[in-house]
Amino acid sequence: MKKRAIAVIGEGITEKYYIESLKELSPFTIVPRELGIKASNLEKLKSNIDSCIALGYDEVYCLIDMDGKTSGKTKEQYLKLKNKYHSKIHGKKNKGIQCKVVFLETERCTELWFLYYFTNSTITKKFSSYEDLEKELKRFRPDYEKSERYFKAIKGIHQHFEQIEPNGSLLKARKNARASMKSKVQDEREYSYSEIYLLIEALEIVV
Repeated sequence: MKKRAIAVIGEGITEKYYIESLKELSPFTIVPRELGIKASNLEKLKSNIDSCIALGYDEVYCLIDMDGKTSGKTKEQYLKLKNKYHSKIHGKKNKGIQCKVVFLETERCTELWFLYYFTNSTITKKFSSYEDLEKELKRFRPDYEKSERYFKAIKGIHQHFEQIEPNGSLLKARKNARASMKSKVQDEREYSYSEIYLLIEALEIVV
């Protein structure tokens, strides 16, 4: 049986290095893809999705930071793109290309998912800025820094979170994120939630 090939598209280096740190925990072939400097460029996201479909990936997961996509023209453009691709099979069946594309959202950004590694209950308060969220994360990881230098130095974001005191937990992150989505629906809340736990489940990572 062919090993499933999965592409994970992140908006920047944070997602790229995080997925790199998970690759050996999944039975599938995982390839992280990064949008680069202009992370908010939806055309670049579309181009990356189309490229992954053409390359024959079985599944493509897009990790979406929702800060900056909750209002105005950007929100309209994002929802249009999501409606085109999300939870649909793309490709040409006669050429053997059948690719499932899934959008996974986090508000404000992936650092909330990181924070869920450490908290004993789901944090659903509204963060006014990235700096506000980072400050909360630094209570548990004072050394945290959104930079390539930092991500290379720690040699694995997931491992650094789980193995260095205070110990984080992917199981805890998954439970907190799932709870955040449940409360989002119940409270009709449009902030502080993450769907990244669905990626962990799709990659069949045992926690």
